[in-house]
Amino acid sequence: MSSSDPIRRRRQHAPEFKRSLVALCRPGVSISAVALAHGVNANLLRRWINQYRNELPAAPAASQPSKLVAVQVDLPASVPARDEAIEISIEKNSARINIRWPGNQAQAFGLWLGAWLK
Repeated sequence: MSSSDPIRRRRQHAPEFKRSLVALCRPGVSISAVALAHGVNANLLRRWINQYRNELPAAPAASQPSKLVAVQVDLPASVPARDEAIEISIEKNSARINIRWPGNQAQAFGLWLGAWLK
């Protein structure tokens, strides 16, 4: 490495940041998606999960039934342009929720929807 090359340094993350990402990694949630959404490597996030495993909330007991929500996904014939809106409809019992989100913010929509469905 010559003196004109920039020095690469490892990023250091605060323990609070690590714990917040670990808390997002629950059963059914993609560790890779969480890592990608927050700009860290998935393998690093897996290491943090092992490191903070004892601090994770306990998994629900097997006797408690999971609350599942049926979601119908209609895939378009072609991939929509980024300027098109994302539209979904969710029905539960007699309630129906229609959501329209800007297509250029698909990643933010995915994070919001994942948090909302928890």
